[in-house]
Amino acid sequence: MSSYTAAPLKFPRSLRIIKSADYGVLVHTRNENTFRLTSKYFSINAMKFPEEPGRLRFGITVGKRNAHRSVDRALVKRTLREAARKQAPNLAALLGEQGVGLDVSLRLRVPLKEIPGIDQGVNALKLSLRTDARSLMEALLKRLPKQLTQTRGE
Repeated sequence: MSSYTAAPLKFPRSLRIIKSADYGVLVHTRNENTFRLTSKYFSINAMKFPEEPGRLRFGITVGKRNAHRSVDRALVKRTLREAARKQAPNLAALLGEQGVGLDVSLRLRVPLKEIPGIDQGVNALKLSLRTDARSLMEALLKRLPKQLTQTRGE
């Protein structure tokens, strides 16, 4: 009998940006409550919500322009979802301490065919994507305290 439990691996609805309008506001707004981060392959747009302490939501986008095949888009989304899910407890704890909420948009910013490893097979591609997604989420975790104090210090 397997001791596998699916609950810890879920990406619950409460962690996702569901409404298109919410996602549009996040992507198109530029003010003191928003900031961006980029890595080699991915980008983050984030918006702070001082009125909603502890709220953390992620939106994930992979356009057809950057990943033509649906299986490739699904692979990239799965990789980003895993990176977000693993950092969510750390981010939520930090947001709870600071008394703010955060919406995060994760997006593939370069065409998949430009990523090294695409010609070496799917395992090399997965490794490149995982490494970059993990480093981007760690950069978000490092930069977030600075971003939160900038808004509060005004």
